[in-house]
Amino acid sequence: MVITLYTQFVSGQIISLDKTIVISGKVIDSQTNQPLEYATISLLRSGQDKTIGTTTDKNGTFKMDIDAGVYVIKIDFLSYKTHRLKSKLLTSDTDIGTISLISDTVLDEVQVDATKDLVEFEINKKIYNASADIVNRGGTAMDVLANTPSVKVDANGLITIRGGTPTILIDGKPQFSVDNNFDFLKAFPSNSIDKVEIITRTAKYSSGGGGAILNIVTKKSKSQAYSGSLEAHTGTPDNHGGSVFFNNKSKLVNLYSTISFNNTRREKTIDITQPLLNLFEESIQDRSRNNFLFNIGSDFYLNSNSTLNASFLFNSSNKNNSYEIRSREFDRTTLESDDFTKFEFQLGYSLELDKKGQKVSLNLGYESTNSDNASDIIESPIPFSSNILQEYSKDQELRNAFAQIDYKLPLDKNKSLELGYKGTIRSFTNNYAVLEFNSLINNNSILDNLDDTYIYDEIIHGFYSQYNATHDKFSYTLGLRTEISDISSEEQNNGTLLDKKFTDLFPSISIAYEINDNTYISGNYSKSIERPLIPQLNPFNSFVYQRFQSIGNPDLNPFYGDYFELLFDTKVKGVTIASALFVNNQQDQLLSILENTGLQTRNGDEIFTRKLINSGDKNIIGLDLDLTVKPLKGLRLNGYISPYQLETKNAIDEAYNFKNTVWYAEGSALISLNNGFRFNVSHKYQSPIVNGLSELRTINFTNFTISKNLLNKNATITFKAIDIFRNKRFDYVSREANTLTRHNVFYENQFNLSFSYLFNQKRKSSKNRSKDLNKDDLEDKQDKKL
Repeated sequence: MVITLYTQFVSGQIISLDKTIVISGKVIDSQTNQPLEYATISLLRSGQDKTIGTTTDKNGTFKMDIDAGVYVIKIDFLSYKTHRLKSKLLTSDTDIGTISLISDTVLDEVQVDATKDLVEFEINKKIYNASADIVNRGGTAMDVLANTPSVKVDANGLITIRGGTPTILIDGKPQFSVDNNFDFLKAFPSNSIDKVEIITRTAKYSSGGGGAILNIVTKKSKSQAYSGSLEAHTGTPDNHGGSVFFNNKSKLVNLYSTISFNNTRREKTIDITQPLLNLFEESIQDRSRNNFLFNIGSDFYLNSNSTLNASFLFNSSNKNNSYEIRSREFDRTTLESDDFTKFEFQLGYSLELDKKGQKVSLNLGYESTNSDNASDIIESPIPFSSNILQEYSKDQELRNAFAQIDYKLPLDKNKSLELGYKGTIRSFTNNYAVLEFNSLINNNSILDNLDDTYIYDEIIHGFYSQYNATHDKFSYTLGLRTEISDISSEEQNNGTLLDKKFTDLFPSISIAYEINDNTYISGNYSKSIERPLIPQLNPFNSFVYQRFQSIGNPDLNPFYGDYFELLFDTKVKGVTIASALFVNNQQDQLLSILENTGLQTRNGDEIFTRKLINSGDKNIIGLDLDLTVKPLKGLRLNGYISPYQLETKNAIDEAYNFKNTVWYAEGSALISLNNGFRFNVSHKYQSPIVNGLSELRTINFTNFTISKNLLNKNATITFKAIDIFRNKRFDYVSREANTLTRHNVFYENQFNLSFSYLFNQKRKSSKNRSKDLNKDDLEDKQDKKL
């Protein structure tokens, strides 16, 4: 080993430059004397090309470890003049004092174009810059997730990443719902979303889900001023609405709020055929929805060491759906209404115990969700006879509460220990009943014993410990999470009572190496659990199709998985590559099966139910490759490819065993012109998925977007065409239950027009943007020294 000592002769003394020192200071506004949070401190050492740096905290202060030497120090903040300290010799711990930045009245030119990467990466984190992608204008959080590389959203709104169900967070906080967050994510406007983080799972986070955490990061102002945006959109089929985002930050308080309203209408056609039974049904579904969302939150800076944050959210949705089912034997019409409301309150407190990085934080949350569903059904037999009149109701109530405490203890500048606890309580109730008019009694009566009250209660205690260490460019994390679950469910009328208890250990390991500033390689392992969702447990979901009923299974157990991934991310000369090799092994998975109930309709047609059971082991091996290339000025090409192999073993009767290779790919091209026009075309492709006795055929469609900057580039108008060639279909073939069933689902293509306006937002030009240091990256590097 060769050790080189650097020395310098100054004022008759020999000064060693091989030691680590601390540089600190404070940055304020020259006029108001208020601290500037997120100001960038850049240090360039004499004789080297590499720039290091950090950012200021909420008090405008900064502190970082550096090697002794001669540095040029630069302090930057958006819309302020740069302050420079030239050739300063630093040989011991140095406080450079308070730096006053002067406001630059000439604002940087607004320019968001092809120079901005859609996908960026850090160690164990991939970032999708949703606000920079024009395809998200006038959309919702669900649209943003559907456009996020590595994230797949199916026709039913089920979200998966690399074969697993992710844990979804918003600004680091968990989300719960009676419908897997579908209604809430459809109400949350894309206008208030800054980015989506795909985070490698560690023991610190919940063990639920597959191999990743999805954190939706909302927009917040970084400067002490007010800012915001307005957005309005319209489209066909009906997609009308708008949203307002507002942020006001002062020295002591940061206040932010989102208000949105959206009215949508979608129509889809489903053809169901069973050739062996000479059966054909056509279903036309017309779904309309009114969504209102109000969210307000605030960060209170109590002092230099502690912060209190609180937020309140209200979401209301009214859905009116009609289903027309036609067959040779009958016509069946269902008119359904559903009123959905959600209240959520969260409170957080963080305290820095010392200047070495010792920190404790506490978060509390409570959520209440109600869904009142009612339907009227008229079935007209052919040839005509008396109509059959039915109605059903489904009243759902969900309550969630959680408490979480986290503690971080720096052991030295390269090591830290994190400890924490999270407790969650979840309670769900569903009162449901199906009634049919009985002419003999001239009143309604319960049909086929389809009435009950289902109650589900869950308490989970989670404890974690995590050790973090770094050695130069090498870092690793070792974690262990313990979760104790107590679950009970009851069907009151049927007298079915289930009580289950689980104690599980979830180890995690993450190893990373920073090859250079723009290239990382890492390997990760985590053990996870996927708990059944509320719709999967709920014994009654829908009675729209009497012959094909989708029901839940209250007796489902959670299943476990082992997740491995190897990540390689690099950026060089206009080319960005984010890649992953992954293996996801799941034991006793949830398998969807179609069963013949043995019952028949009045016409003698067989009745089938689809539900989930625990059966089989699923192995998923695949590749994620995201490539961004900027070959010319104003041109950005992005491609995402994810081939993976699905294999199921040990399924029931081995009938559902299969092995299938699936190819999933997305491609897009963005052209930005000097006159403010931008054009984006994207295409999505998925090869057939063969699943034992069923097959989902090829999915293939193209979207097109055009936008134009207006009003001195503070406003943008965007036109978007989804499935422009009308070939987005979901064709499903099943040979289950000893019969052949074909489902052909077709959606109308969509055309949307949106207008957005930014007020008091100073966005950076592409020239200045390239000079900025990434705040998260700098913080990560500093954290590794703790």
